[in-house]
Amino acid sequence: MSRFVINRHSMLRGVLAAASAILLVPMAGSALAQTRQVTMETLLDRIQVEDVITHYYYDLSLGKAHELSEYFTEDAVLDVDGMVAKGRAEIDKLYQPAEGAPKPAPQKGYRRGNMLLTNPIIEVNGDKATAHVIWTGTMNNGVGKVPTITEQGREDSELVKRNGKWQISRRCISSDSGLPDKFDATWKPREHCWDPK
Repeated sequence: MSRFVINRHSMLRGVLAAASAILLVPMAGSALAQTRQVTMETLLDRIQVEDVITHYYYDLSLGKAHELSEYFTEDAVLDVDGMVAKGRAEIDKLYQPAEGAPKPAPQKGYRRGNMLLTNPIIEVNGDKATAHVIWTGTMNNGVGKVPTITEQGREDSELVKRNGKWQISRRCISSDSGLPDKFDATWKPREHCWDPK
């Protein structure tokens, strides 16, 4: 009887030791676990950076193109699938419909597009930050219908904090599907537009 108790305890200790080793190996090998220090200040900044990006895409899905340049610094650079705009005036122009382009036909019934932002990786370093997200465009063509995915891609952004407000200083959008025709000439496959700093 005592041998069974000892063996059971030995077996339990062995299982716990193995489980601990399994849990610790990924943490020890992860560069993220070793390099990122999260403090209350960086956590607050991270939330504010994520809010900027979320509000931007929310305004985009509502068709507020005339307001989007306000998310950028005066000297910001925006690269959308190889089409580059420098400064707020060019960024604002990039979001406007092409001159002479026909207006889209009014839609009958309920129709709403949304942008989903997933897998955010946001790093804050003082008054600078980098943000990487996956964006997915969806369309709802009726409350009784299944939504469809219309586009998807990735975004790499650099942001700066000035006077307590985060703004985008450099942004790169890379489409993986659902590319609008106006970017056909400039699109090319890319992992990142630049090496994040």
